[in-house]
Order: sequence, then C-alpha cells, then structure tokens
Amino acid sequence: MSEKQIFIIGIIFFVVMVCFSGCTNNQPSNNEDQNKNDEKSGDQYLWSTMTQGPYHDKISFATSTDLFNWTDSQQMLAEHASVPGAVVKTDVIYVYFVDVSEDGKPEQLGLIRSENNGSNWSEKQIVSFEGIGDKVPVDPAPFLLSDGRIRLYYYDINEFRVSSGPSGTNKIYSAVSTDGVRFIQEDGVRFEKQGIFDPAVINVNNVWRMYVGDIEKNMVISAVSQDGLTFTEEGTAYQGGAVPFVFFKDNIYYLYTAGIDILVSSTGSTFSKTIYSFRSQLGQITADPSVVLLGDGRYMMLYKTK
Repeated sequence: MSEKQIFIIGIIFFVVMVCFSGCTNNQPSNNEDQNKNDEKSGDQYLWSTMTQGPYHDKISFATSTDLFNWTDSQQMLAEHASVPGAVVKTDVIYVYFVDVSEDGKPEQLGLIRSENNGSNWSEKQIVSFEGIGDKVPVDPAPFLLSDGRIRLYYYDINEFRVSSGPSGTNKIYSAVSTDGVRFIQEDGVRFEKQGIFDPAVINVNNVWRMYVGDIEKNMVISAVSQDGLTFTEEGTAYQGGAVPFVFFKDNIYYLYTAGIDILVSSTGSTFSKTIYSFRSQLGQITADPSVVLLGDGRYMMLYKTK
C-alpha cells in the first residue's frame, strides 16, 4: 500500500471516528446549550487518548524560490495542531490551525504570527468568533480582502457530527476580522456538497475560486463566484489527490495536494501533475499545504506532519 493510500485511509477513519464519537440526538440551539453539552460529554474530546486524529499532528514549514523546489525548515511551530492555513498582512505572517491541545474541549482555531519572514514566531493565541452559534470551525482558509480585513473560510465539523454525518452535505462558511484574532460570522453558506473538506480560496482577475477536497473520492473540486460569498460548482479540478491549496503567480495556477504533490494549470479549472513534490523527513505524513509569498521574495509552505 502506498504512502498516499495510507494517508487517505487514515483521514477517512479519523473523520468518521470523530463524527460518531461526537453525535448527539439534539442539536444545541445556542452557545449556552452547547457549553452544557460539552460539559456533559467532554469525554468525546479526550484528544490525548486517541490513537488517531489531530492530537498527534504538528505544524512546520518549508521555503522555496520557485514554487517547485522546497527546502524543509525541520522546525516545529505548533504541536497538537493540524490543517494550517496562512496569509500575509502588512508583512506579518498569520498561520491559523486546528488546535486540540486541551482535552474536554472541541476543536479550536489557534494562531501564530511572524513579523520577520519566519525567523521568529509569536506564542499561540486562540481565535474568537462572534455570532457563530454552535458551529465548530476547522480547516481554516484565510484570505486577505482588499480593505485589509481577513476573511476566514472554514468547514463546520459540528454540523457533520450532529446532523449531516457521512451521508449529508458538508458546508463551508466564513467569518471576517480586522485584527486577525476576533472574527465576526458572515451570513449564509459559501458552498456545500457531500463529502467535501479543506477549502482554499483565490481571486484572480475578479473571478473567485474555491477548491475543496473530497478525500474519499481522492479528488479536488473547483467552485466559482463573483463576490467570494456564493460559490457554484465548476467541476473536478484534479482526480488523484485531495486536501488542496492553490497559489497564482505569473499566469500559472499551482495546486498543492496532500502528499505533497505539485500540479499546474493555465486556467485554474483543471490541473496537470508535474515531476515535483515535497516530502518532509519530520514524520510519516506530509499534508495540508498552505503557501504564501514572503517579504524577501521567497515562498513559504506551511504543512502538517504526524
């Protein structure tokens, strides 16, 4: 069995395990009810006792000058942390990630920052949300808006647990922030489809594209939008990988999938595999890529390892 097949099977097992361990008969109607529910069933979030799942994940980064060849930093930025998503605002790198460092609590979103191209990093902060209800954001995908705010696209794993389950449609939502720490929920659903996770969003020539991964079918799906709020499915961007991130440079779309494999496209709608890939030596898995342009002209890829 290949490394990629092992990774896909492991991810599917974890998602199903978390869903069934967290399902309840009635969905909480507000934050107070959610807190009571968490207190009663906090043992479902005993992350440190799980043999599979994000408690064993760590976040690191690699750098590149050409988006194809990557040099591993072999530096751990966060532990018990998974699915990093990065954005650069006024030369500060913001790295969001799923944080499961506290037993008894649902997934939280952690944040670390660097003001010097990754030479030093801040202490971890936990991101806060206003108007989110009983949603539990995971798979963060930050996007810097033209007005300087950060829009955070995310997948609500709580809805998967209490209502949708493996056979329902998964929904991508968004929240916005002026400081990158305190977010306000935006109305509506950005995109929904059965079996999707891990959104990544770009805007090229006023055309928004959201890429999402269908892990079970091992493919990347593209959806398009004119405003970044309402996305319509465009089609299959790539069959043969999931957990996508897309970076645009000099009229080329670069797609990074779990593994990490590197693909290219001139249109952004369909991608072709290249001879390039990246594998970290820090763990058995290299996945969940997120790429940003640094102030010194290099590129940084955040990734998850286990």
